[in-house]
Amino acid sequence: MQIFHLNDELRGSWLRFTAVVGAAIVIAAVVALRFAGVTEATLFLVSSLLWWGILSFDLALHLGLMVNLESGELQRSLGWPNRLTELRALAAVWVAWGAHWASGGTYLPLVLVFGLAAVTDLMDGWLARRGHASTRWGRLYDPIIDGVFFSVAAISLAVIGIVPQWLAALVTLRYAFPIVGGITFLLIRRRTLRVRHTPWGRASSAGIALTVFAAAAAASLGLPFHIIAPAFYALVGLTALGAFITILIKGIEQI
Repeated sequence: MQIFHLNDELRGSWLRFTAVVGAAIVIAAVVALRFAGVTEATLFLVSSLLWWGILSFDLALHLGLMVNLESGELQRSLGWPNRLTELRALAAVWVAWGAHWASGGTYLPLVLVFGLAAVTDLMDGWLARRGHASTRWGRLYDPIIDGVFFSVAAISLAVIGIVPQWLAALVTLRYAFPIVGGITFLLIRRRTLRVRHTPWGRASSAGIALTVFAAAAAASLGLPFHIIAPAFYALVGLTALGAFITILIKGIEQI
């Protein structure tokens, strides 16, 4: 594992982050006891710790990617942009649980978790640019984690009837398309695609986040989301189309 061959500062940063989030998961499970009961709170705890263990292990395997894109040097800590990205990955499980509890009438966990996680999607990039802290790890993992989080959120809300199933399928396709394309490019050309954020990609993610959050918030407040839903769905569709076209153009340019 790369973690055994890196500097003490970076290794310590990973260990502290892993432990703190693990403790936060236990606290969240205790809070869940108040409205979910012992059985579901226990399942929430186990599934969250298992998912966090997988994420932390993968992060340890790839700490060597914590190389600053501007200086070319290995960072001494994970940095807040990468921490926020990793927390958004953890939130995928919590959003699924939030949707489950929302089906029973408890909407606050879903709205709160999704809202905070969506904000991290804005904050991590902003912090990385502002602090000149963009890394190879962030450039590679940020779009993958966006895909996992937003796909899980859309599918979970479709399962309980808050958003239509076709929208969940479109969101999943939106994020799966570049991943499948990248794998195909790797198999054919024997090299990886250069991953870059694009204005259409950012607009698509923002449109998806806004639509899913608005649908969940409206359901929690008992508001008729279906009246304004077509405008949100059109936003998701148009920005997703722009993202698809941009990905195709960028991919063709690198052939």
